[in-house]
Amino acid sequence: MPRAVKERLNLYLTKSVADELRRLVPARERTKFVEEILSRELRRARLKEVLARTAGAWKDEDHPDMMTFEDVNRWLDEIRRGSEQDTLKEWGEENE
Repeated sequence: MPRAVKERLNLYLTKSVADELRRLVPARERTKFVEEILSRELRRARLKEVLARTAGAWKDEDHPDMMTFEDVNRWLDEIRRGSEQDTLKEWGEENE
């Protein structure tokens, strides 16, 4: 697997955060620690962005067949059965 290209950044942290980072995370593990946290928070920010952008995309009047819990459960069962059939076909077990 190819190595990820690394880039150096200079970040300013409050003294209390920097002190706690130094106290809790060994020197040679800090970059990995900060990168993991930053990656997780960036994923959360992207998700929030997508949710904000797509808010209101579902309109009840466009889906009269999905108005009750029973309707949704029936749809989920159909999707699951279809997925199961696809898996069986993929494994050559569709007639068993």
